[in-house]
Amino acid sequence: MRNFLFTLILLTTYSYCSGQGLKSYNNGSLKLYYEEYGTGPALYILSGGPGEAPEHPYRQIVDSLKSFYTCILIHQRGSGKSKNIPINQTTITIQNYTQDIELIQKKRGDKKITMLGVSWGGLLVMNYAALHPESVSNLILVCSAPPSYTVWNVLYDNQYARRSKVELDSMDILQKIFSRKTEKALDSLKIIDPNCKEVVAYKQFIALHVRAMYYDRSKISKKNFDDLFYSFNFQPIPIIDKEVIDTKWDITNELRKLKTPALIVYGRQDDQGESTFYLQKESLKFSETHVIEKCGHEILEEQPTEFFRILMDYVNRTKN
Repeated sequence: MRNFLFTLILLTTYSYCSGQGLKSYNNGSLKLYYEEYGTGPALYILSGGPGEAPEHPYRQIVDSLKSFYTCILIHQRGSGKSKNIPINQTTITIQNYTQDIELIQKKRGDKKITMLGVSWGGLLVMNYAALHPESVSNLILVCSAPPSYTVWNVLYDNQYARRSKVELDSMDILQKIFSRKTEKALDSLKIIDPNCKEVVAYKQFIALHVRAMYYDRSKISKKNFDDLFYSFNFQPIPIIDKEVIDTKWDITNELRKLKTPALIVYGRQDDQGESTFYLQKESLKFSETHVIEKCGHEILEEQPTEFFRILMDYVNRTKN
C-alpha cells in the first residue's frame, strides 16, 4: 500500500504545480528568474546541467515538499526563464551562478536556507555552503557532481566505457554533421527548424549520450527526452567543463570545515562513478548517504518511488 501511495503521488503531482509563482531579480544588466511555492522555511532547488530548465521532475519535488518548505525553484542563468542571456566565459562561471543564489537570498531576506541540488545543481549547493556556511542549515545532494576537478573526467570515461563500438561509431558520424554549427546556432535551430539535418543529427547524438546515464534503458521516456532536448540549453556545459579543469576547481577543504548536515543520494550505477559520491561523503562530515540499487544518474526516472521514500524520510527527521 505504501508503494502504491508513493506511485499515486508521483503520477498526480506534476499537474498541480505551475509557474504562477514566477519572480524576477537583477544581477547587473541580467534579468533572472525564480519561482516560489508553499510555506515554511526556505528550500532552494537547483536543477542540473548547467542549462537544464527546472521543469519535470523538479516540479514533482516542489509538490512533495511545499507543505514543509517555501520552495524556491531557481531558473539558473542560461536556463528556463533565465535562458535569454549572453552565453560566454564572462557570464557563465561558477562564481556568477553562486552570486545569483546570494542575490535571491538577500532579496527574499532568508537568514537560513535548506538547499537541494540535482547533478550540476549539487555542485552549486556545495559551493554556496562552502562560501556561506552561516546561511545554510541543510544540504540535499541528488546524484550530485563532484566537489573537485580530480574526479571530473571520471564521468566522461565511464560514459565512454558504457557505449558499444556501434554507438561510438554512430556518435562520430553524427557529430561530423552537426559540428558544422556552433552550440548557439544549434540551440536556435532546434526551435525554429527542428527537422533540419544538423538538428536531427544533434538529437540522435544526445539520445545516444543519454543512454549511458541509465541502468535500465527501457526506463527512458520518449516524451521526457523530447522535453529535455528542446528545453535544455547545452551551451554552458563546455564553458563550465573548461573552468573546472583549467582552474583545478576544488572545494573539498572548505567542505571539511562545515558542520552542516547533508543527505547524499545516488544510484549505484551512476555514470559519475562511486568515487564522486565517496568524495562528497568524505568531505561532508555530517552527512548520511543512501545508495539506490539498479539505478543510474536519472534517479527520478528510474527509481522515483525509492527516491521519494528516502527524501520524505529525511525531511520528516530533519525539517525542524
